Amino acid sequence: MTVKGLWSGVLVAAWVASLVVVSARPAQEPAAGQPPMLVPSGVGLPDGPGKDVMVQSCGACHEARRAASARLTKAGWAAVIDSMIGRGAKIAEADVPVVLDYLTANFLGEAAQPININIAPQIDFEAAVGLLRREAAAIVAYRNTHGRFASVDDLKKVPGVDPRKIEARKSVLVVLQ
Repeated sequence: MTVKGLWSGVLVAAWVASLVVVSARPAQEPAAGQPPMLVPSGVGLPDGPGKDVMVQSCGACHEARRAASARLTKAGWAAVIDSMIGRGAKIAEADVPVVLDYLTANFLGEAAQPININIAPQIDFEAAVGLLRREAAAIVAYRNTHGRFASVDDLKKVPGVDPRKIEARKSVLVVLQ
């Protein structure tokens, strides 16, 4: 693997750091003005060794369907876990290899697949490009209203989308008519 390819893998891992896995649902009514509390759930995740540890460690805020769209190498998943810990995720040191093994066994990939911006669903823009839900929705709505994009740079014209994110992920975006 080239240094560029390895760096691309690291960038993909960093962008999907928010994709680490599991469903969440409101547990109880929150106090006025507070966000809903979440309860981890393994619904939709493949069974296997480490699933319960992964759900307990990461399940406070991630949806299972996002995991299905993320396919990373072992190094990529390790970077995701490190990033999540850096953001405050509470994962016991002894549980890190267990979570890594579960993710690697069930969501392994070699490289990011190119995203055809003219047909990609919203979830692909979120998962593979690292856009916020509202940014991804804005792209799909813009495409539905204005028609197909002529170039990847056209995404930068979509109101509400951070053009720096598009520029940073340009290597995985393609335009196919």
